[in-house]
Amino acid sequence: MRSACLVLSLAIAPAQAPGVSDAQFTIDGRTVHAVLRLPLDAVDLLLRLDRDLDGQVSAAELDSARATVGTYVTKHLQVTVDGTPLPMSIERIGVGRDADASAYLEAAAAGQSPSRIGAIAIRSDFLTEISAAHRTHGQINIGGRADDFMFHAGAIYERRLAPNRQTSSLLVLAALLVIGALWWARRRTVPLTVAALLIASAARADVIMSAAGLNTTLKTMERLTRESSGNSKFQLGLEADALASLMNQEVESHGMQERELLDLALSRTKELGVGIAYNREKKKFFYDGAAFADYLEDAPRGSHAADAEFKLLSYQFYQSTGTDLAATIAAAGAKKRFLTRYPTFGEAAELRLYLAVDYRDVSRQYRDANDSANAEKYRLLARAECRRIARLYPGTDQAAAARQLLQRTNP
Repeated sequence: MRSACLVLSLAIAPAQAPGVSDAQFTIDGRTVHAVLRLPLDAVDLLLRLDRDLDGQVSAAELDSARATVGTYVTKHLQVTVDGTPLPMSIERIGVGRDADASAYLEAAAAGQSPSRIGAIAIRSDFLTEISAAHRTHGQINIGGRADDFMFHAGAIYERRLAPNRQTSSLLVLAALLVIGALWWARRRTVPLTVAALLIASAARADVIMSAAGLNTTLKTMERLTRESSGNSKFQLGLEADALASLMNQEVESHGMQERELLDLALSRTKELGVGIAYNREKKKFFYDGAAFADYLEDAPRGSHAADAEFKLLSYQFYQSTGTDLAATIAAAGAKKRFLTRYPTFGEAAELRLYLAVDYRDVSRQYRDANDSANAEKYRLLARAECRRIARLYPGTDQAAAARQLLQRTNP
């Protein structure tokens, strides 16, 4: 295992918590009307509505995707009337904005039963392909009465519209119980509301990977893959590198809570020819660096050559176990050559720390092979590199890590 108290910094733009979808149902006689509002970024990510990748879903793009959107809506909205599935047809599709300017997709659907509705069941699991925990806040209006219901995978709203005498008696009893419960709960409303607001605020502050952010990144990547310039290849590498880092931070912070979003990121980047994969041994996502390698092949002395090569060296370092003697010596040589070519490179302190760790690992391997001469040679090289880091980059995280490594490589 490689360890050197290495420090990585990652800047993450603030993200908003994933929006909750809304659904309003009106049941009247034989007809069921539904108006759905789904976060547009999430729907766009899933169904790829923005075909020209300009960051906006135009009226023309929405119109061309009408069949796709309709199929998605009717697949994830299931209505059953008196035990029989009720087909729902799309009446209109549009885009609107909430009070906070967040864009949403609005779809209206309707279904008609051959006879008066006696009992209804509604199931909805929108956007669970992106997040299994996604919720749809539903309001069901029946005969002047509105029921609130939170739809999610596995949740079913059920209601009988034409109660028999026994059901009526039960409803009266239930109403009395509800009144009592409301009287008791009234005293607790304020603290519960405050607690709910605090929890919601905490959730918003803790968002790392979001559907909107992933959607933007994937569109940027797709645009870059369509371009052929060397700069586009380098920028594609930066986007892929940033996405892999974001995925790692998501897993480190929340485990696999956003598994669906992570899986979607992997499948969509694979479609684009961008190689991001999970390294089980290191327990991290890594980008394969192909775009950086392509850039270096096209422009070995280009303006981004040093940055691209540094990325490739860092990927090799972090995925190495440091137990292959020949590979570790070769990696150390590549780092030395880089530092010779780019002595003032901005990340030189980090790369020198990688080099010191390489030397330490080579020393250990020679020691394990009972080659004391080479073990001592590379131990001294590691210590010399650590002293150089502490001298050239005082007050940095790399200098602090180098001092720790220096202590560990004492005879």
